[in-house]
Amino acid sequence: MTAAILLVHLLSFAAYVGAGFAQQRLMKASAKSGLTGDVRDAYERLSAGIITKIELPAIFGSIASGVAFIAQNPALMKLGWLHGKITCVLLLAVLSHLEMFNARRIVAARARGEAGADEAIAARKARHGLFGTIGAILVVIVLVLVTFVRLG
Repeated sequence: MTAAILLVHLLSFAAYVGAGFAQQRLMKASAKSGLTGDVRDAYERLSAGIITKIELPAIFGSIASGVAFIAQNPALMKLGWLHGKITCVLLLAVLSHLEMFNARRIVAARARGEAGADEAIAARKARHGLFGTIGAILVVIVLVLVTFVRLG
């Protein structure tokens, strides 16, 4: 049973990282000049869809499997590094929600086609990039905690 939980945990986190990378790349690509409106809009919609359909379910799969690990062996909570990991993962879940709301607002603003929306969308895309940077830092912290600190 522990091996199955570990598999779900690792696959979920890998899917989370991959989806996060993909949606950030798509959002960044949508900001490039010279794109047709249709291509730009498709990139924005894909980015928002990846967050909702892959990134968020993956982080919750990782959280659920982590809870299953702790339920099997509550003594794990005595390990200091695990508290840091749990904190980072919960922050990643919050950050993914913020990215989802932001990406959906970009898509909605683009669909409305209001005058002056380009400036607001550009500001949201900059915010989205900041969320991605923060998320990347948190992922690195998680990886350091589970490899070097845990094994050190």
